[in-house]
Amino acid sequence: MYRIYTEKTVNDAVTKGLEELGVSEDDIKIEVLDSGSAGFLGFGKREAEVKLTIINPELKSYESIEAMISARENEHVEADSALERTTDDVVEPHEENQPEETEAVQELADDEQHERPKIEPIIEESKPKNKEHQALTEAGEKTSLYISEIVSGMGVENTVQMKVKKSTIHLNFDADIPAKIIGKRGQTLNALQELAQNYLNIVYPSYNRVELDVGDYRSKRKETLEALALNMADKVRRTHEKVRLEPMPANERKIMHHALSREKGIDTYSEGKEPRRAIVIIKK
Repeated sequence: MYRIYTEKTVNDAVTKGLEELGVSEDDIKIEVLDSGSAGFLGFGKREAEVKLTIINPELKSYESIEAMISARENEHVEADSALERTTDDVVEPHEENQPEETEAVQELADDEQHERPKIEPIIEESKPKNKEHQALTEAGEKTSLYISEIVSGMGVENTVQMKVKKSTIHLNFDADIPAKIIGKRGQTLNALQELAQNYLNIVYPSYNRVELDVGDYRSKRKETLEALALNMADKVRRTHEKVRLEPMPANERKIMHHALSREKGIDTYSEGKEPRRAIVIIKK
């Protein structure tokens, strides 16, 4: 799916398209069909023309541009409302000087009799191999229940499949409204993953990790990030100006760095502090 936009400059045409489509540059591929010309004494003046093609795998599933715009608007409204309803129940990840939130999570971990949501998650676990593996599996069960309850509180019916591979607990959601769990560009899913990691560190202090996914969202997100990386590299070449992307978690920054590692004339680095650390793309 694509649309063509014209304006006085390339940047104006791109901006117009992004606003109309309700997407960001990481959702599209930009092709400059005509750079435009100011002309001379009023003669030969041409507007810039760009072609914006949807590359985000999730958005490409819509039948038309109109259907995509309508669905995106509805998803954002629903997701924002759900997050507002659960703000008081969610523990912010990795924030200093927040003893109240930390104590709340600890109490939830210790209290085996806390109230369960009506929707109980279904957990599929790999067979324990030894005591350490079994302990990690049990911690994974508690973590999956904790996160599932938060998602249920967002008004999303869900089940969870849990697998333990080496030192990582993989939790994959099956939900009736996956967009609410994923959020804009995966921000809600990443936040839930941080919460799950914090909770695991309480019930099973270790160096083990938790990875959350919804269906095959992570693999689709990887494709989107790789396309975004190449798209932004082209923008740097076109404008000769550096591009600073929105803050991303470490695993997504790693994907971006790797995608551009072989791009000629392009270099990348990260700046800022977590959780606001972001990638900067520059021309060598």
